[in-house]
Amino acid sequence: MKIKRKYILMMLALVSSFWIYFGIIMQNKTKYQDFINFEWMSGDWYMRGDGYTIYEHWDGKSEHVMEGFSVSLNENGDTLGKEELRIIKIENNYYYIAKPSNKKNPTTFKMIVDSVRKVSFYNESNEFPKLIEYRRFGDSLEARISNKDKSLLFKFKFE
Repeated sequence: MKIKRKYILMMLALVSSFWIYFGIIMQNKTKYQDFINFEWMSGDWYMRGDGYTIYEHWDGKSEHVMEGFSVSLNENGDTLGKEELRIIKIENNYYYIAKPSNKKNPTTFKMIVDSVRKVSFYNESNEFPKLIEYRRFGDSLEARISNKDKSLLFKFKFE
């Protein structure tokens, strides 16, 4: 009788441990399912144009934050413009926040499209751009900023 009771208690402990472990795994799975992975944007990117170079850097700071910056230089290396960039999760939405060095306040764009290597952010009230899109193709990153009248495409290479 003592052996049977000991066996039953051992089985209950084993089953309980399994369910606790399974619950932790499922809780973590749900936690990470609502995180969108922007790691494909990470790195140092550059684009050379006629008389200028644009550098853009992205780095994942946590599971809900990407931080970056953009710097435009003329052919002499003088700074034409700088911009602080962030992608953050607030509640159930992701936002792209851009703060140009010549502006007092940042501009926020809400994510509207996400796929494996493409993301789009939109802000109806911003004059230009209203839409910001990023796409990754191998060692290239394309950024497009646009509204209904104007569209600019930036083709960056991985550095």
